[in-house]
Amino acid sequence: MLDSNRVQDVAGDGHITTDAKGVHWVPPVAGGTLRYNAKLSHRRKAGDDHSYDAWVGERFALFRGDRAFPIRSWRRARGSTLKGELSVARPKDWSLVTPYLPDGLGRMMIRNPGKRLPRPVGWIIAGDIGTRRDVFEGIEFTVSAPRGIRMERIAMLGILRWTLPQLVPALQGSRPPRYINIVAAGDPMWLGALSAPNSIYVNSARPLISENGTSTIVHEMMHVLLRDLKTPRDQDWIVEGLAEYLSLRALKDSGTISAQRYDSAIAGFRRWGASVKSLRTESASGPITARAVTIFHDLDIELRAASGDKTPLIAVVRDLLLSGKPANLATFRASARAVIGKPARTLYIRALPD
Repeated sequence: MLDSNRVQDVAGDGHITTDAKGVHWVPPVAGGTLRYNAKLSHRRKAGDDHSYDAWVGERFALFRGDRAFPIRSWRRARGSTLKGELSVARPKDWSLVTPYLPDGLGRMMIRNPGKRLPRPVGWIIAGDIGTRRDVFEGIEFTVSAPRGIRMERIAMLGILRWTLPQLVPALQGSRPPRYINIVAAGDPMWLGALSAPNSIYVNSARPLISENGTSTIVHEMMHVLLRDLKTPRDQDWIVEGLAEYLSLRALKDSGTISAQRYDSAIAGFRRWGASVKSLRTESASGPITARAVTIFHDLDIELRAASGDKTPLIAVVRDLLLSGKPANLATFRASARAVIGKPARTLYIRALPD
């Protein structure tokens, strides 16, 4: 079923119906083709011409694959298999970079992490673009952006080369992606960053390291590495808090920032999140994420102290990833108790709102 609000001019083989829920397609038994037009350009904020999170213009196009393939739900016959292959027609003077590496025959076979439907879901960029590539920690990286804008591609690869050795080995066994596609652009794209399976978008104006000592690109990289961590829908503080805390800790442990700057950043988060009364939300705001950072920081201290620095917080997160257990307050409390031998003070006494 396709999102009917995002496609038009639908036609194809088989049986096609449209209702309030979307466009339903039942292909012929022998297979068939579905054709439609999808509007790709999209603003995050209506009326704001500088808030696009998907854009198709004269010089470049940048969007997530699921904007072009807006599938809401799907079913397949018992015993059948699904395969996906991406092919893109574009102006002959445009380059194309996707989250899918071509095979020996030049085909872009779609292999998404987990049990996701084999359709394009990550960030795609095309146009007059410049790309830099590197391989480290067993992962191939590309950083791409339109030519003519200020984009520190090599510096971005550098900060990831410094910090990922603090993260990938610690998450050993959780199957990091083999390839990560990082795309960037300036105006009219949204001044922020968004992760997707095997890919990241970041506005080219974002600093590699902010004045408070945090890093947008390392934060989004944590989201990619923790892509299979299962969290309750209304507990976004866990996802955002882990990404921000573990990325900040990686900056410190790699020597990218000093211990004093790290401590200053934690103190800043503690002040920012001091007024938060509840963490339960589907979209964590700045103060909620700040409060979450200090909770995970304090829990990490307890875990390291009790285990002689052998079981830090990231080890608990790795075990949750490998076990497939949900990452919620109950599992964090149980995991912490197994390490410490008693309830974690951070998760009980400090008035953790849930």
